[in-house]
Parts: sequence; C-alpha cells; structure tokens
Amino acid sequence: MNQTDRDYPEVVQLTRRFTAGTSGRLTRALLRVLRGHSYQSAASLHLAVRDASRELRVEGLGDHAVLTTLGLLVEETGRACGADRPSLVSGELRWMQVRTRVLELASGVLARETQNTLRPEWATAP
Repeated sequence: MNQTDRDYPEVVQLTRRFTAGTSGRLTRALLRVLRGHSYQSAASLHLAVRDASRELRVEGLGDHAVLTTLGLLVEETGRACGADRPSLVSGELRWMQVRTRVLELASGVLARETQNTLRPEWATAP
C-alpha cells in the first residue's frame, strides 16, 4: 500500500478493476491534474487514460460504459482530493474540466481502436 492508497482509499476502490500499473499511473495523473499541477501531467494523463480505456474495453465494456466509468472515476477522485469546490472564475467545480478532458482523450482512443479493428488487413500493409 502506497501513500496515495492511504490518503485516498475511495479512489483505490474505483481503480481496483485496472492492472496495478494502470491503476497507479491513472490515480497519480488524475490527482496531479486535479490539484492544479499541470506541468508534465498532460502526457501522463493521456497515456494513463489510453491504457485504462483499453483495459476496460478488453473487459468487454462498450464505448458508453468506458466513458461512464472514467467519468465517475474523475468525479469521485475530485471529491476525494478536494477538487469539488467551485472555481472563482467560472463557478464550475474543478473536477468537471478534468472530466471533460479525460472523456475527450478516452473518446479519441476508443475511436482509433474502433477504426483500427474495422480497417481491412490489406489497408494497413505498407
């Protein structure tokens, strides 16, 4: 059990379905972004969301279920780490912007995965 697991046990419950590596990377990336540490977090968030989306799809979840699962994860993580206070500028809860970004990233990953599985083998040959 690491420090993140001790500090945010509710997040551990939500990420239990992922492999240990994906769970840890996704949790760390979400917490960094939700806390406002934007440096180096965009790439790590993208990679973690990509891997999480793929793992959920391998479990047999459809696109809508994958997006719902990731959206709930961001919302609960935001509440757990205190990112549920409204922004002074927009009045929107801080985790809502992060959820929008995660869902955009996941939608892109799912669309590319679908496109690659639907493309005939001869179309991908060099």
